[in-house]
Amino acid sequence: MLDYTGIKCPVCGKPFRSGDDIVVCPECGAPYHRACYQEKGSCIFEDLHKEGKDWKPPEEPKPADPRAEIKDQECPVCGTLNAHSALYCNRCGAPLKEEASYGGQQAPPPPTWNSAPQQRTGFGGAVPPFAFDPMGGVSPAEELDPGVTFGDASKLVKQNTGYYMPVFRYIKNTRHNKFNFTAFLFSGAWMLYRKQYKYGAIITVLMFLLYLGYLCANFFVATPLMLDLMEQVGADISQTLNLTNDQLLAITQIMMDQPLLYLQLSLPMLCLAVMLGVMIFVGVRGNKMYMRHCIRTAHRARASEGDYSAALDAKGGVNVAIAICLLVCYLIVANIPLWL
Repeated sequence: MLDYTGIKCPVCGKPFRSGDDIVVCPECGAPYHRACYQEKGSCIFEDLHKEGKDWKPPEEPKPADPRAEIKDQECPVCGTLNAHSALYCNRCGAPLKEEASYGGQQAPPPPTWNSAPQQRTGFGGAVPPFAFDPMGGVSPAEELDPGVTFGDASKLVKQNTGYYMPVFRYIKNTRHNKFNFTAFLFSGAWMLYRKQYKYGAIITVLMFLLYLGYLCANFFVATPLMLDLMEQVGADISQTLNLTNDQLLAITQIMMDQPLLYLQLSLPMLCLAVMLGVMIFVGVRGNKMYMRHCIRTAHRARASEGDYSAALDAKGGVNVAIAICLLVCYLIVANIPLWL
């Protein structure tokens, strides 16, 4: 016998429950409560009997396509628009309602990596059995600084929040820095890209001046001086730059007698050493400087008139245009030695 639990009786409209006394029409197979069938005296689906068809249970209504649902709920933490019926933000996982309900009961928690049922995304694909947390495991409501939450900071960072939010929390809790390899490689350019315009401009100008100093010291001081020393020891620079051991010893003796010559020859390396020191400094201090920049920006946005969330959104993110401009400038400066 088929299980009719949950199917509605065609007479009284009440769903069948386990243990109900059910009778089935011998012609079409339609189920009834015994009392309902006796009340009617016969099956009510005479049209099926005439056509020789069997009764079939009604199809369950298909769930509404979430992609067609209006997105009118703005997340109070990250500002992302979510579907009207959503209980949690699909970007940062923050609750969209203070007292969300689900069938009269407490709303279920947001899906985690081990959620069994697959859901559908706005791109038409299935959500994988794990979920990427854009906050890197940090609660958006957690306080980064008095009056500033990590959710506020994420609105300013925008790109790569999964890296910066845990780093900011680590710096806040331990008072130690974490090395930023991108900041080490690009220094001032990284700071300008992250809208730290004041310190980014200072570091960029300093690195540019040090590089120009390296070029000038190399082409106008160290190289001519080295050629002059080679001529003094009798090396034929027109044929080859290879020196014999006696010639190297002679150059070393001259430099020992005149220490200023050694300093002049070392000027290009000194410029490069200072550039490396600046890069290391930015790599070590970059994350902490960026965190303080976000905190200061959030406080200024809160103190200003107007919508706080809109102000954070306007001041946050990255400056792609300045990154492209600096790339072009770098290519020009890197080719200066070819023009000299």
